[in-house]
Amino acid sequence: MATPPLAPATRRLVGLLLICSGFLLGLGLLLKVGVNLYSWYVGGINAASVALLSVNLLGLLAGGLFMRWGLQMRRDHDAARNPNRNEIL
Repeated sequence: MATPPLAPATRRLVGLLLICSGFLLGLGLLLKVGVNLYSWYVGGINAASVALLSVNLLGLLAGGLFMRWGLQMRRDHDAARNPNRNEIL
């Protein structure tokens, strides 16, 4: 059963919340990556965990995807695009 689409005001609010959460997630993980890189610089290669660094980088990617999803929701890009229209992609 398909759910009805959200009202435009609700879509804008949800989009704003997604943008804010993606930004905060990215900011927090960017700080963690900075701490990991500093410990790697100070303690050598044995101090930093490559798995932890890669998980943090994947989290940064997820934060960027949250922000993109929020922008798409705010701009209402669910409508089908006309391929014959002369527009810049």
